[in-house]
Amino acid sequence: MAEPFVFFECTSVERMTGRHARDVVDFLEILKQISPASIFHHMHQYFLKPHVAPPEYPNDFICWIADALEEKVLAERLANLNPFEFSDIEEIRVELIRIITNYLKENRPPRAVRGGKEFFFNEGITIVIPTGHKASNLREFKAVLDEVDPSCIYYHFYEARLRLGRKDDDFSCFFSDCFGGDCTGLAERIRRLDPYMFTAETLKNKLVALVAKAMEDN
Repeated sequence: MAEPFVFFECTSVERMTGRHARDVVDFLEILKQISPASIFHHMHQYFLKPHVAPPEYPNDFICWIADALEEKVLAERLANLNPFEFSDIEEIRVELIRIITNYLKENRPPRAVRGGKEFFFNEGITIVIPTGHKASNLREFKAVLDEVDPSCIYYHFYEARLRLGRKDDDFSCFFSDCFGGDCTGLAERIRRLDPYMFTAETLKNKLVALVAKAMEDN
């Protein structure tokens, strides 16, 4: 019998790196050097926080460039980068650098921000918390999904794919590896979900609906 799926939740503690940028040139140079953990943190911490309404730009880099620097064109170009298309933080770093470098070739370097508006590069230390929940079948899996905090979805979806360097999320891997042909369709439908299009809460609801549909089909 296959091992049950073990659910974890998580929280993040922010750690300062001591690096900050006042303009796009500074930002680009630090981006080339900063740790992968810092890039992951600034591109993903939005998804770990509760939101009444989603912001216009769901990552720290773009928000600063759009709001503090008021470089809307560059912000829009960066917003077109979809992390779901990458499986490694270093690949994302390369693409961010490419976009900003090309922008600076086409435009004068933007002004620096006023004091207090600098971009401070931080890292997030992920603290993993056992939920005490396990699931061995679809019914149990759905029951747990109904209960868990959205941070559980964040951990098994966002953390699993990029920070931990995996190609797929934990959920689709479980259904593909442990259920074989019985849940191949479910695994593929979960795998196609682009988590960057939703909040963690919305993604949780979509996962619940997919598992419920698989229960009906089986």
